[in-house]
Amino acid sequence: MKIGLAENGYPIKRNIFKKVPGYDYIILRKNNNLFHTISTLKNLIFGKKINSEGKYFFYQKPNIDILHLYNDINYSTQKWVTSFETLVPRFPETKNDHQKTQPIHHVNKKTEDALKKICKKNCLGIISISQASANIQLELLKNYPHLENNIKNKLSIIHPAQEIIPRNCEEIYQDTNILQLIFIGTQFHLKGGIEMIEVLRKMKQKYEFRLTIISSFKTDNYVTKVSEKEAAETKLHLKKEDWIDIFENIPNEKVIDHIKKSHLGLLPTWSDTYGFSVLEMQAAGVPVITTDIRALPEINNKECGWLIRLPQNNMKQALYFTDEQKKHLKLTLKLQLENILLDIFKNPAQLYEKSRKSMNRIKEFHNPIEVAEKLKEIYNRK
Repeated sequence: MKIGLAENGYPIKRNIFKKVPGYDYIILRKNNNLFHTISTLKNLIFGKKINSEGKYFFYQKPNIDILHLYNDINYSTQKWVTSFETLVPRFPETKNDHQKTQPIHHVNKKTEDALKKICKKNCLGIISISQASANIQLELLKNYPHLENNIKNKLSIIHPAQEIIPRNCEEIYQDTNILQLIFIGTQFHLKGGIEMIEVLRKMKQKYEFRLTIISSFKTDNYVTKVSEKEAAETKLHLKKEDWIDIFENIPNEKVIDHIKKSHLGLLPTWSDTYGFSVLEMQAAGVPVITTDIRALPEINNKECGWLIRLPQNNMKQALYFTDEQKKHLKLTLKLQLENILLDIFKNPAQLYEKSRKSMNRIKEFHNPIEVAEKLKEIYNRK
């Protein structure tokens, strides 16, 4: 079977690309998407951009059996599936509904028309990568009751596959005199990097450890709203710390090498759709401290790691929408992170036990063979 992909970014590689052995995966050209082409032409001719986000349409039909999109809706007659990390359709009219103190959606024809595309026979299914995202999708569907049941019946939840990363955990956790900590996150500020550093600086006065940071220090414009200048200054200051090693834009195999040398992972993030780095750390037997937003409590818990409980809305989105909420979030995050780290430094023996349970969790819930079977079942629907 030939599976067509509209792109080949990191989330696609984690969730779709080559996940079913024996199937052919074909990366399609961008100009196969009519919406992308029209947007490009209008921008070139009139200097006016069209927002084509979330929409896909073939006007040159490629030789594939199934089109597997990510966060997009197919408007052509091609058989298709879409995986998503928040909801579909991912339009300006929908994608921020959950990012409010009280989530709300305003019914509109554009979204209704897109949902009708899911109801059509050529849509074989929509796949949420977490229960949290499925819940956001279901909340959207309540606003379109005449389409709700049809789409519910096409909704599946398939968590990303993850291979075990072999290393000698027993030997590594015999030496915890100087704990090796690791933080992985492209957007340093968004992923709680500043709060983490403030806590670790305080603890450095009493405990021995080193921190590896893997980040490109990209900024975000919807949560922390840190400028590029501020991010660059943060990076510069951190590079002067003799207990911190910083790596930018390194290939995934190098990331894995650093994970394999670590005792403990840190992802005290304000916002995250999933947390793919958590899976990689757990797969190597590195237990992780995370917050409890979105999908993170589905892949991390007090048995195999540690959870920081953040104030959040009913869609498991952290509350950071006002200055007061941000202040409360920062204080909550730092207080709980410090308490968790103190407990780890005083009782480092718990690391090995959680290391074992982390790997067992990956084996049980992210088995590549089981993921392949679930995808194959959807691809073969009539």
